[in-house]
Amino acid sequence: MTEKPHEFGPFYANADSPHCKHGAEPDWNTDGEAWDLWSDRHPTSDDGRICLNAPVGDACFDCSAVEGDMVPSGACRVQEHARSKSGVVPNPGAEHQAVTVWVGTAECLERECEEYFTDDGDIDPGVERCSHIREELACSCQRGTDGEYTNSTCKALATTR
Repeated sequence: MTEKPHEFGPFYANADSPHCKHGAEPDWNTDGEAWDLWSDRHPTSDDGRICLNAPVGDACFDCSAVEGDMVPSGACRVQEHARSKSGVVPNPGAEHQAVTVWVGTAECLERECEEYFTDDGDIDPGVERCSHIREELACSCQRGTDGEYTNSTCKALATTR
């Protein structure tokens, strides 16, 4: 399951998309100066020209290359995520509450890993979690708006260990 770390970075809309507000590419034969200004903001990528003024989010470059389309960094197949252990929810009123989280790739946390299935391809109900997922302790203050936990430091949790 070990794979080289993937690279992340900004992903830009194509220059011919509605996200680019610069208009059509000027003809370099008739207006070289306008073309020079336009081309400075629209470098060539594998998919044609992109607009540096039209970022559409962070992407995983490695997964995007495999898929042939932008894969958001949060959907990277090797990036680890920390989510509440199934059925574990922190008390909404508690500022610092220890929470057991499962840490693993999206494939494993979303039960798409091969270990969740029998040799016949049926779901194996006896598998609570695959071997790629590890259990860790997080603090309720580390919970993001997407429901996942960050690896930011919580001093309150550190003192209880």
